[in-house]
Amino acid sequence: MEDMPRRRYQYVQRQVTRHDTVVWYFRIGAGKRTRLPGDYGSDEFVKAWRELMVGQEVSKDKPVGKFTLRWLVNKYFESAAFKGLASSTQDNRRRILNEVCKTGGNMLVAQIDRATIAAGRDRRASTPHAAINFMKIMGYLFEWAVDAGYARENPARGVKRPKVKSEGFKPWSAEDVIAFYQKHGPGTQARLAIEMILFTGLRRGDVWRIGPQHIRNGAIDIKAEKNKAALFIKLHPVLMESLDRVKTGHLAYLVTPVHGRPFKSKESFGNWFGKMCAEAGVPSRAHGIRKTVAQQLAEAGGSNAELKALFGWSSDAMAALYTRNADKRKLAEAATEKLKVNSLSPHPETGEGLADNIEAKSAT
Repeated sequence: MEDMPRRRYQYVQRQVTRHDTVVWYFRIGAGKRTRLPGDYGSDEFVKAWRELMVGQEVSKDKPVGKFTLRWLVNKYFESAAFKGLASSTQDNRRRILNEVCKTGGNMLVAQIDRATIAAGRDRRASTPHAAINFMKIMGYLFEWAVDAGYARENPARGVKRPKVKSEGFKPWSAEDVIAFYQKHGPGTQARLAIEMILFTGLRRGDVWRIGPQHIRNGAIDIKAEKNKAALFIKLHPVLMESLDRVKTGHLAYLVTPVHGRPFKSKESFGNWFGKMCAEAGVPSRAHGIRKTVAQQLAEAGGSNAELKALFGWSSDAMAALYTRNADKRKLAEAATEKLKVNSLSPHPETGEGLADNIEAKSAT
């Protein structure tokens, strides 16, 4: 189950035009047929569908001015670059860009410069993560716009991003895992979920959709939802035994405890797993386990290439972060060992040194 089926909207019909363009119409029985605007499932599509469902006419939005930011964003949504992204990435970028257009959609593209991007960053100063996301998405938009010939330069390039003090999700400790295991016993969905993360290091966006169809020759064989990286993870004996006991009859091992059906999204799975963590008194979440697994692999001598292959990272940056921290820890441990023979220590067990001098002076 590489992708969950998208939501279906009642009374919506699909049609392919003579130009091979897919369009969508709303029609109840033999009644009037109304074309729905935008991409399937987009904000304007859903808005129009809801209006038609309650018997209203589709409200006409003001025409989008040519060469405005809203015009550019609409062009981007129709581009191959945007449609080639994972659905979750599309949703995230669409949400942020639509929010930006609520206030700046009428700005001309040519008027948007570094100062404009910096001002948008500063308006989000109280939420630095939102400011960083804004700058990232605007950077992606204008990177595409320059390539497509709609802009001369990328105004987001070179604008400094705000510093974020948070280190993200807290890695799990051995005590956290024990507490979770004690709260959620064998055979529970919570126990299965933590073992699927603990013994694979997978993201929540991949764990929730894994099913029997992804198991081949004793290994998980799947493409990462985030970047489509090919992942091949040998099953740990503990996890293999847990999966063998699953009898859901669905194309996903993990199902909702109440209805026994696969989760609708990675967000719904993440929210549920967060509740399981809270019940166990664990302060972190699913991604914290992934960080711990990466840290342990790096400390065990895992190379950048090994970490990239297991965790589906496309660049060396994330892998280098963990291996660099592991190297620092090993150096610190080696330095600590050397401190045990520090000649300046007053403790006798360190051997000859300051302690002998103290005793000699005391005798005189």
